[in-house]
Amino acid sequence: MFKQLNQKELIQSLSQRELYLNLYFTQGIFLLLTVILSFFFNQGFADWLVLFRMEWRTIFLWSVPVIILVVLVDVMLWKKAPRRLIDDGGINERIFSTITYFHLFVITLVIGVCEELLFRGVLQTNIGYVPASLLFTLLHIRYITKPVLLIFASTLSFLLGGIFIITGNLLIPVFIHIAIDFLLGLIIRNNLFSIRSKNQEWNDESF
Repeated sequence: MFKQLNQKELIQSLSQRELYLNLYFTQGIFLLLTVILSFFFNQGFADWLVLFRMEWRTIFLWSVPVIILVVLVDVMLWKKAPRRLIDDGGINERIFSTITYFHLFVITLVIGVCEELLFRGVLQTNIGYVPASLLFTLLHIRYITKPVLLIFASTLSFLLGGIFIITGNLLIPVFIHIAIDFLLGLIIRNNLFSIRSKNQEWNDESF
């Protein structure tokens, strides 16, 4: 309870600009790690190219059912689970509640690309499915006191990794990751399921 309170206080102390800059800085670190680890594992440009295939029918058939399933499960958790079990400290509400649609697309694009390049493109390719999926779960260590959220993040990690193994196409987990984040951000942005109070406003400077 004490740790969660500190997290909320930290989030509330950041302006909207600071929050976004921290998010982009983190993703920049992931991208830098991708480059460094690619050199470390001798993963060259040709090795990367084979991971991306513009097979739009396959991408669609794999992505759409997973996106719908994950978003529905997340919405059901928000609607049915006790708030104390799914409260992430308010960070997603701060990020998405007043964001423009264009900025929402940019953020989810950056997150989806940077995280999947690192965790699936480099780590899973070189150290294996389970270690890479567990490392992705550790990325969400802030959920350590929220087992429901931690299990959700872990399940999604193993799901994306499994799809990458089956299809061998990194575009599919990238697209799924972007779409899930975008749709959930859209739900928070428009308060579609009373995730935040309609009267709540953030008095921070815009990005």
